[in-house]
Amino acid sequence: MTDSSLTIIIPLVAGIGNALMTEPMIRQLRQNLPQAKILVMAINSPIAEVAKRIGQIDVVVTGGGTVRLLQAATYARKCRPDFYIVPFPSNRWQYNALARAVGANRVIIHDYPVGKWSALGFLHPRRVPSVRGIHDVEQNLRLLPELGIQPLYPDAPRFPLNKQDREMIHRILEKSGINGDFVVLHAGSAKTILAEAKRWPEQNYARLARSIRDETGLNVLVVEGPDEQGISQSIYSYLSDRSGIRPVQLQGSLGLAGALLEKSRFYVGTDSGLAHLAAAVGRRAITLFAPADPDRVCPFGQRDLVIQPEGLEKPSFLYPWESTKPRIRPGHVQDIQRITVEQVMSKVRQVVSAQSSSVSETGRP
Repeated sequence: MTDSSLTIIIPLVAGIGNALMTEPMIRQLRQNLPQAKILVMAINSPIAEVAKRIGQIDVVVTGGGTVRLLQAATYARKCRPDFYIVPFPSNRWQYNALARAVGANRVIIHDYPVGKWSALGFLHPRRVPSVRGIHDVEQNLRLLPELGIQPLYPDAPRFPLNKQDREMIHRILEKSGINGDFVVLHAGSAKTILAEAKRWPEQNYARLARSIRDETGLNVLVVEGPDEQGISQSIYSYLSDRSGIRPVQLQGSLGLAGALLEKSRFYVGTDSGLAHLAAAVGRRAITLFAPADPDRVCPFGQRDLVIQPEGLEKPSFLYPWESTKPRIRPGHVQDIQRITVEQVMSKVRQVVSAQSSSVSETGRP
């Protein structure tokens, strides 16, 4: 399939992590159909940046809210798409309704065990079966055969950085007086129903920052994004000895955040888009998981650095297999609090030890 008249539209309306887990699928689509028009409709600028970094992709920022999404659907309809590809997970009525409104010749979307009626799944009867136990990256790649493309597995998400990203972060770090090797510690996540169940207590993050500094000698940058304003200062307030620990507000482009992560020794913190970005720029990411399934959504290739509460039998986040909207199994919102500082430090030691061995063998971490 190489027809230059083909138009393919892909909506990206979830978070940065979801966008990065879609990146390999979009990139392989671009590589296999070099003449096709591929349009990504992103809900905000950071998500749009993920698609832009692939190159040769048309990107439109739609904005959030029902009105803007309907406007985006109207715009997409005018493009007369041949294919409308909805990334995983897509088991909500909004996805199916918007896909129908776009009027594509073919909608490529997953099938789920629930939601035929409540999520309007009946609107698109020809579907790609979703498979439990595989990563969302692979789940998305499994959509490509519907376009006659044999996907390549495994394929880790990428976020290429440029000279401007690296020069800007160098100037920012220099101006801030941040010298020496550092770890990026992130305690927040987007404002969703999942956020409370993802967030480890701030006091624990303060103890963790102190333990990393004291045991490894590394500086610790406690970062926050627009969705977590104030959390880094709050963590900072629990520390009596603040030497080597700095609160940092991430502002500007996603490329700037990626450059900061690339310059770090490693990432440690919540299951978030920033963790996926760390992996995408080649850094190890230690992540704390409770409600979500790390086999599905941990930073790709970094399952060994996932930390979960002891005794956790199964993920408590029910979407998309058991629910057509984000829901936590009753009684499990506080599971994350059972993770101990020592559990996290054991992973920190694992990463630091591996990096020390790498330096001994190659001269670089």
